[in-house]
Formats: sequence, structure tokens, C-alpha cells
Amino acid sequence: MQPAVIVTRPAEQAGPLLQALQQRGYATRHLPLMDIVPLADDDAAATSGLRARLMNLDEYRAVIVISVNAATIGLEWLDRYWPQPPLGIEFYAVGPSTAEVLEQARLTVHCPAERFDSEGILALPGLQPEVIAGQKVLLWRGIGGREKLASVLRERGAQVDYAELYERREQHYSADQWQAALQDKPLLMLSSTQALDIVCAQVPDLPQRIQALILPAERSADMARERGFTRVLVAASARDEHMLACLPPG
Repeated sequence: MQPAVIVTRPAEQAGPLLQALQQRGYATRHLPLMDIVPLADDDAAATSGLRARLMNLDEYRAVIVISVNAATIGLEWLDRYWPQPPLGIEFYAVGPSTAEVLEQARLTVHCPAERFDSEGILALPGLQPEVIAGQKVLLWRGIGGREKLASVLRERGAQVDYAELYERREQHYSADQWQAALQDKPLLMLSSTQALDIVCAQVPDLPQRIQALILPAERSADMARERGFTRVLVAASARDEHMLACLPPG
């Protein structure tokens, strides 16, 4: 009998993965750990800096897009201020799902071939010191997040700004809700290190209550092992097909 699988993606992103799991015979449980809330263009106090950076997008040599959410919301902002994207900007995506969203908008996108994280992006030729020094770089992302990418680019001589397009709101579940979800030691799918932080805070003894943890990045997997998870399966990326490929044989 196949184990149950807990999917923790936001509600608007989980449907295809849940359907694919069910077609493979898995019982699924959907517990979104975060809501993605775009910043509103009419909230002048919250978005004045963001609006200015997007209106002046043609000043940037590179735009680095951190996530699918950043790509989707960033493109909506782009449509408001730029009927045609300005010329001369190189777009970069941290992972293939993010690249796909940008490519659907007919943008040419650079994306790592293997490592889909800050380190992978930083290895790309167009972001090396001899190319990026003295240039302006804009990061499309949510509020908060890792600082490594911006820090290294600044060390390489770039001027880095943030376009923080959305906030992530943690979803809380009661002890009874977690008890019901974890009753038969399911598999747990997480899409990010932040999701790992959230679930571990809500369920301190989680490593003993799941069969295995599925994560899309080696960095997140290393953090999970440090927290006591003994069976961590690492997907090539957060794309549905890569997460599904990590499922243990039934």
C-alpha cells in the first residue's frame, strides 16, 4: 500500500501535483504552509520604492528572478509600466519552473543547468565580476529571504536593488490537525527552506512522525539532516516531475 503524501504548496499552486500523486495511487493531504500575498500597486506607502524600480527598469543590466511567484507577479507589474520590455536587460531565473514562466512571456532567460539556487545563479557567465562590475542588478523576490546572492554580487562590483513583490504569510495548524495529518507516518513534500522552518516550528518532533522528507535543494536537505531527519530525498528542482521522481518505490 502506498503511503500518504502531504503537499504543502500554496493553494493556487498545488493542484497539478496533488492530481499527479492521486493518479499514481497515493492518498494526498494538502496543508499549505504559506499564503502568497502580492503587494498592491495602489498601496503607495508599501510600494513606492518597488514602483520606482520597475518604472526605471531600463537602468538595469540584469534582472534575477528568485521564484515562480516572483516571476508571475513581476510580469504583472512589468505589463503595467512596460508594454514592451526594455532592451538590453538580461533575465535570470533561479530554477526551470521560474524560467518557464518568464519564457512564456517571450523573454530570453538564463538559468543554471543543474544547481537551482543562489550558488547556481552565481556561477553563470553573465554574472561574473568581469561582466557585472559597475552594473545595476534588480532582484525580483518576496519580502525577506537569503542575502547571499546580493552580497556576492556586490562583492563583484554590482549595484544590487530589490523589487520585493509579495509577502509570505505563514499558515498555522493546531496540534490536532497535525496529529490527523501525520497519523500513519506519511511522506512530506516541502518546496523551500522557509517551509522547513515553518513545519519544524509547528511540529518539533516531526522527524519521528514521517516516513521521509522530500526537498528540492541540497542546501535545504543539509539543514533537514542537521535537524534530525534521517531519510531525506532530494529532487532535482521543485518542478512537479522532479518531486514525483523522488518518490520511493512502492
